[in-house]
Amino acid sequence: REREPGSTRGDNRIMSEIRAVCPLLPPPSCLLWDVDGTLIDTTTLIVDALGYTYETYFRKNISPEERRALIGTPLKSQIRIFGEPEAFGQDPQVVMDGFIRYYEEHRYREQILTDVVEILIEGKRNGLQTALITSKNIPELENTLPRLGIAPYVDFIVSADHVQNPKPDPEGIRLACSHFGLTPTQIAEAVYIGDPTHDMQAGGGAGVRPIGVTWGAA
Repeated sequence: REREPGSTRGDNRIMSEIRAVCPLLPPPSCLLWDVDGTLIDTTTLIVDALGYTYETYFRKNISPEERRALIGTPLKSQIRIFGEPEAFGQDPQVVMDGFIRYYEEHRYREQILTDVVEILIEGKRNGLQTALITSKNIPELENTLPRLGIAPYVDFIVSADHVQNPKPDPEGIRLACSHFGLTPTQIAEAVYIGDPTHDMQAGGGAGVRPIGVTWGAA
């Protein structure tokens, strides 16, 4: 059953989660979320999709641990770890399309973290402005978002295609804070929830409160 708009149950749960890692701090001014490894567990799928992509288009590869460390960076960067694709006779768009095709063919391996998604939804229902700041590009998001079912609860999205400097640069988080018109005090009270080191660096650089999850690629 959906909660009434004025209910505080969701807000209480959000604050209990946040205060578990940020005790005695004020309530968040808004909630900013990463996607991969935070709302969905895609770690092994991305690792395998990168392995397939590297072998298929470059005839080279790196270890699973090294591929895992790339999670949180944009696909356009991930396909360039050996240099420009053109040096291998490959069109970068074809390489990215190949990655996305493999990912989508194995999308059954996505694990939606329903408890975390519910917190996002509760936050929006309780009046918190909500944004996604992700290293996914627009085509990747167009595939993934419908499966998460959160589009009605997200006010703003920053993808890798919306910034010049992706995470760990704070540009994406700053863009969301600017879109919401946050004051300096509200920026300091904003919360960014993410998984890899890139997210924590981006949150700290933007001056918001970064909260690192302990699942996904963490």
